[in-house]
Amino acid sequence: MAKKRGNNEGTVYRRKDGRWCAQVSLSGRRITKYAKSQRECYNWIREITNKIQQGMTFDATQLTLDRFMHSWLDGKDIAIRPNSAHSYRRYTEEEILPVLGKLRLQNIQPAHVRQLYLRMQAEGKGERTIQLVHSTLHCALRQAVRERLIGYNPMDAIQRPKVETQEFQVFTEEESRTFLAAAKGHPFEGLFILALTTGLRKGELLGLMWSDVNWKKRTLRIERQLQQAGWRSAELVPTKTKSGRRVIKLGKATLAKLQEHRQRQETQKAVAGSSWQEHGMIFTTSIGTFLDQSKVSREFKRILRENSLPDIRFHDLRHTSLSLLLDYGTPVNTVQKRAGHSKASVTTDIYGHMMSHSQDAAAEKIEKIVIPPPNVSQ
Repeated sequence: MAKKRGNNEGTVYRRKDGRWCAQVSLSGRRITKYAKSQRECYNWIREITNKIQQGMTFDATQLTLDRFMHSWLDGKDIAIRPNSAHSYRRYTEEEILPVLGKLRLQNIQPAHVRQLYLRMQAEGKGERTIQLVHSTLHCALRQAVRERLIGYNPMDAIQRPKVETQEFQVFTEEESRTFLAAAKGHPFEGLFILALTTGLRKGELLGLMWSDVNWKKRTLRIERQLQQAGWRSAELVPTKTKSGRRVIKLGKATLAKLQEHRQRQETQKAVAGSSWQEHGMIFTTSIGTFLDQSKVSREFKRILRENSLPDIRFHDLRHTSLSLLLDYGTPVNTVQKRAGHSKASVTTDIYGHMMSHSQDAAAEKIEKIVIPPPNVSQ
C-alpha cells in the first residue's frame, strides 16, 4: 500500500516484486523512480522536490543523455578549441551514446559508467581512450549539474582511470643526421630541421610566420599553432597555455637553412603567380595555403621507410630534440622553456629516463669534487 507523505511531497511504496517505488507529481504528470531501498526513494523525492522548487520542468525529467549530450556538444563547438571539441564529439558518438544514450539523465548512476568502462576493456579499447571518455562524460554531467538538470554528478563517485606512462622512441645522434641527410632537398627539409633543432610541436611548426623570425637576434617567437579537427578546415589558434607562448634561440646553421627555405618559397610564388595565397606562413603548400598535417606525417614516414630508419612518429622529433639536449647537460629550466612546459618538473617527468649520459657525467664529476686523488708513490 502506498504511503502518503503530504501534499506535493510524493508517494513511496513497495511493489510485489520487492522493489521500492517513489512517485512525485509535476504539471499533472507523474515522475516515477524505482529503487532497492525505501531510504533511496525518500532521498530521491527530496532531491526531485528541490529541483522542482528551483524551476525544473517535467520535460527536463524526461531528458535522455543522448539529447543532452548533443546540445552540450553544440555549445562546445563554439566555446572551445577545435581539437578539443572534435575529441569530445568523437568519444561521445563512438563510445558513450551507443551504451548510455537512451538512459534518462537523472537516472544515470556510477554503476552504469563502470559497466561502460568494463565493456570498453572487453572490446580491447586502450587505457587512454577510457580516460578520455571519462573526462568527456565528467565535463558534460558537470554542466548538467550547473543547469540543475541533475542534483549531483555521478562521475564524482568514480575514480579517474589510470594510464601508465609509455616510453617513447627517439632517434640517436647518428639516426638524426641520417634522417636529415635523407631529407636534403625535400620540400619539407626546413620543417624537419626546425623540428629537430627546436623541439616544436607539429602544430606550432605549421603555425609559424615569417614575422616570428628575428634574424638579427636569432630568435623565433611561438604564439600560435595550426589546428585541424575532423570536418573543420585548418585554422590558426593561440597556443594552449601561457608557457606555450615563448621565444627561443636559433643556431646559425638553422637560420641559414631557413633562409634557403625562404628563397625556395619565393621561387614557388613566382611559379604559382596569381594562384598564390599569401598568409605570411613559413611552411606552406605550393600555392601558399596551410600544409595538411597528415601529409607531413606521411612524407616523414616515407623517408623513414626508404632509409631503414626506426619507425617513430613525427612528434618523436620533438622528443629527440629535447632528450638530446638534456642528455648532454643542458640545464633543465632551459629545456623547459624551449619545450613550452609550465614547470621544470614536467620536463623531468617526461624526459628523466632519457638522461643516462648526464647521470654518468654527474657521477664522475661529484667523485672528482669530493674524493681526494690517490697518493702517487715516489
